[in-house]
Amino acid sequence: SSPALAAVKPLITPGRDLASGEFQCNNALQLPKLLKAANVADAPKSPQEVGQCIVKNLPENNVIADTVVAPQGFINIKIAKKYVADQLYDILQDGLKPPPQKKQRVLVDFSSPNIAKEMHVGHLRSTILGECLCRTFEFCGHEVIRVNHVGDWGTQFGMLIAHLKDSFPDFKTAAPPISDLVGFYKESKKRFDADEEFKARAHQEVVALQGGDQDNLTAWTALCEVSRVEFEKIYKRLEVTLTEKGESFYNPFMPDMVKELCDRGLARVADGATVIVSGDKKPLGDITSADIERVLQYYYLNTSLAQHPGLVQCLKDLGLVKENGAGVECLNVGTAKKELLFELAKVSQNDMDLPSLGKATKSMAEALAKTEKTKQGPKTTLNPGLVDLLRQVPDLVTTTDAGDLVFVPKFSHPFMIRKRDGGFTYDTTDLAALRYRLHTEKAERIVYVTDVGQEGHFMMLFAAAQDAGYMAAEEHRCDHVGFGLVVGADGKKLKTRAGETIRLVDLLDEAPRRSYEESVKREEDKRQKAQEKGETYEGLTEEELRSNAQVIGYGAVKYFDLRQNRVSDYRFDYDAMLNLEGNTAVHLIYAYVRMRSVARKAGLAQSEDVLSDLLKAHPEGLAVALAEEAEWTLGLHLMRFSGTVERMTEELYPNHMADFLYQLVTKFNDFYTKVRIIDAEDRDSKLLLCEATAKILKEGLRLLGIGVVEKL
Repeated sequence: SSPALAAVKPLITPGRDLASGEFQCNNALQLPKLLKAANVADAPKSPQEVGQCIVKNLPENNVIADTVVAPQGFINIKIAKKYVADQLYDILQDGLKPPPQKKQRVLVDFSSPNIAKEMHVGHLRSTILGECLCRTFEFCGHEVIRVNHVGDWGTQFGMLIAHLKDSFPDFKTAAPPISDLVGFYKESKKRFDADEEFKARAHQEVVALQGGDQDNLTAWTALCEVSRVEFEKIYKRLEVTLTEKGESFYNPFMPDMVKELCDRGLARVADGATVIVSGDKKPLGDITSADIERVLQYYYLNTSLAQHPGLVQCLKDLGLVKENGAGVECLNVGTAKKELLFELAKVSQNDMDLPSLGKATKSMAEALAKTEKTKQGPKTTLNPGLVDLLRQVPDLVTTTDAGDLVFVPKFSHPFMIRKRDGGFTYDTTDLAALRYRLHTEKAERIVYVTDVGQEGHFMMLFAAAQDAGYMAAEEHRCDHVGFGLVVGADGKKLKTRAGETIRLVDLLDEAPRRSYEESVKREEDKRQKAQEKGETYEGLTEEELRSNAQVIGYGAVKYFDLRQNRVSDYRFDYDAMLNLEGNTAVHLIYAYVRMRSVARKAGLAQSEDVLSDLLKAHPEGLAVALAEEAEWTLGLHLMRFSGTVERMTEELYPNHMADFLYQLVTKFNDFYTKVRIIDAEDRDSKLLLCEATAKILKEGLRLLGIGVVEKL
């Protein structure tokens, strides 16, 4: 051993083919250079010599059957079949065990619909992604807090309360009979837009609500309860469990939190608003062009470039400003051969799209902070005119005994915790919620499941929480699980033919309906074929057909979403979801039924413990069959379940489990096709392999929030 190797992690990959080895260790390819750089005496010099040294020093174990060092240095590893068989036997005997992890208190914030608005297809991804992650954390033994951060506060409640008082004046003594809250919302919005008197009254009502008026709180509670009942119907169908703790819950904590942050000097007033500006102080001599990009975006480009004559003059001196054909001064970020001009008055965060803004900022920064390569590394020289400008910005440059320090913002705009009018913002609510979750609910890890468009907001939230001391890197972890859009056949955001957002309840009605119709057709085909042969076909009962349609329909919708890389948009397609072939829930559930059918053919259909029943005929013991290549391939894949679960908790991408399950079913179908089972001499050993596969498939689907059926 050598200190030079202390930080080296094992580089293990699947083998190129089973004949050479199930796994391959590639560490020996990089170690000779490390050993040489560390001046290790008598160290092996070639990758092959290092590989032989690794093999020689392997401790005795029951996992590795054999190792072979290739001439190139990588090590082919063959796994002991008995080890795999024993592990699968343990699964049958003791159940699936989670990967070893330090147990934590994990809070998952997901779904989060808005009160008085119907859940739509956009809520689908957050809801099923969050449920999947909760189930996975729970499987691993973590204590999970499931939070529904509903939008139950805001200015929209003014118009809703005003309309409620007009429509149901007895609301204080009798619950308003609102069956269609969405329609009620549209009615109030229509009045709000058309009637100035109503709009003024709506404003008064929201002020009264925020001031604690008892009648308005009663009306607000009634409106929330109507939404809550409708939300719960959706969650019940999706088998999702949540505890509601909406935005309003954190209202009492916000005034004191903002005062405390101001008193500690962590928040400051800028343009009348109270903000937190996250960033780092860097020595002036260490500033790079990337740092200047962020300084420009935050301090200068929140208004137009034309409003900063000093900066414009610097850019003119550098040849970056020229007039266009109309005589208007422009920033030129193109090349000598091809100009790319942006009018100075329109170079700002408000007037440019992100790609153009990024290109303009980068061009300016690289001109103002020239970087050249030297033997000692890259060296950046700041434009003297720029340095003078930076010194003129309050709090941007601080002079210390050690030299000048420049504050480099992490983001292009501040985190606003109080508006100019004194009102609070979503930023305030989220920061108060994060503080409450970490310090009152004692969460050690928080996972936020929202669309990718909110990623920037959450990065700023986490930075603000760290600046405030609410979140400690060594104690807490916060993750944003972003997801893309659900789009239609045209690649655009999924909507109805009338152009409205599709209601989630309609989407969930359609999938089981289609699944039921397909099942009825298949049943009719089977019955007709049986009649042609003069046979009797019992088939499924109507109750079984309806029940299966629910499981398969909802499962198809969930799996089609969860199998995607969550940050990508995906095209919603019922036909693709309900396809019997390919990577679909229907295909996986059918494979599970096939696995159970093997047990039925062996007379074990009703057995709750296949292992115990089979051992009655084998008092000498029974091992899982792995002799044939298809069996061994399947058995090896089953061993990857634990690693897949661990990867999900770390990376938070459910498609890892979907990929694992699809490969599992593919390998099982190969085994089922190639290997005789029921009439084999080692039938019972093969039945154990089928049973282990079924258990892992069922549990993997459960983690995705998907059920199974026993008969189809």
